[in-house]
Amino acid sequence: MAENKESFRDELSKLAEITNIIDESFLSKGDVSVIVELPKEEYDELMSHFRELDRQNNKCTIAISDINFNFVLKK
Repeated sequence: MAENKESFRDELSKLAEITNIIDESFLSKGDVSVIVELPKEEYDELMSHFRELDRQNNKCTIAISDINFNFVLKK
């Protein structure tokens, strides 16, 4: 289980790096949202890192700085 949490932290660090790149570009002048459609298996894996109540949603938003990473269940 610790390996999964460590891996998830690594993934959050990558999102933070993306945020830094966007913040340093012309995109920083606008509102930025990134939409990622995930197949059920990958979406469930992502949601396993959140509390049980949140796992029932078909959408998850991770906000870093002023950038929203929207993860949605692919239909």
